[in-house]
Amino acid sequence: MMNTTDSYAALRTTAGLYHRQGEVIRLTGLHRGRLLSWMLAKQSEFAEPGTVLESLILDADGAVEGAVLVVFDEDSILVLGDTSPSLLHVATSAIDSMQLAETHVQQEEDFGFAIAVEGPLSWKVTDGIPDDDMAEILLNEWRPGNLDGQKCIVVRIGTTAEYGYVLFTSLEAGPSAMQKLAVRSQDVAGGEIDPSVLRRAQAEVNHPVLPVQALGLSIFEAGIQWMAPPNRDDDYRGRSAVSFEPPTRRIVAASTSGEDFPLEGQEVTDEGKPIGVVQLSTPRAGLETGFGLLLLDVPYCVPGITLNVGGQTLTTLARPAVNPLSWTQQIGA
Repeated sequence: MMNTTDSYAALRTTAGLYHRQGEVIRLTGLHRGRLLSWMLAKQSEFAEPGTVLESLILDADGAVEGAVLVVFDEDSILVLGDTSPSLLHVATSAIDSMQLAETHVQQEEDFGFAIAVEGPLSWKVTDGIPDDDMAEILLNEWRPGNLDGQKCIVVRIGTTAEYGYVLFTSLEAGPSAMQKLAVRSQDVAGGEIDPSVLRRAQAEVNHPVLPVQALGLSIFEAGIQWMAPPNRDDDYRGRSAVSFEPPTRRIVAASTSGEDFPLEGQEVTDEGKPIGVVQLSTPRAGLETGFGLLLLDVPYCVPGITLNVGGQTLTTLARPAVNPLSWTQQIGA
């Protein structure tokens, strides 16, 4: 595993590999779509086989319980998520309470191990695993694949605004697949990353950093309502508790110059007046600036103002706070 400096550089310039943690379950049967729709905060009714989506999962009180990646096939649905309680428990309880006959959920073994590769050269790491050319796999699509004789699924999805892929393989073959993909990533000057740098790479581009970003917050305060659109008419878990009142505080990104970002929970002030707290602090990862997220009262939660945390000067920022290379480099070039 690389150090934090090299890990961040790999995510932004080459390719970074990591085990995408969480359990994988498979939904099958007559009402699997209805079951999934109730579990997710984002609408899934019109998702087509061959596609994927990401969504928040809310608890009964409307709080963020976690996020999931959903893979749609012709006759089943794979769901990867790191939630508490477990996905299996949530799905099983829903089948019972909703009386969904001929609908089943089980822990997935054949594709129960997920490996993520992100970075502008990540497509080179997964090239040749699916039958299709990598440029033909669009964002939020997946293809079946084969890694040295082991069946797998290759999903095009990412969390850093760079190109990204998630490879699902069996629980048994997972560690071996990690090693093989690590060698492939090293061939493009990348490698297995320290997962802690994901907090920075994700926060820079407004991808949710869970659970810390949403702790004690509504989806609107946390700024992650795009993963739980509030305009659904149908029922879903936690919907009745979601508040649509304009928030009085919001998340905003900020940076420090030449020093680490302040620790989470520290008070933020403006000319001595308390106006919020540090919600998320990320590793500096060898960069000139520290980076994190602040929870600030309205109207301070805007980019371009200077604030203070324990004697440190912070400047609030608009996001994305980086210029991803994947926005200008083509797959296959």
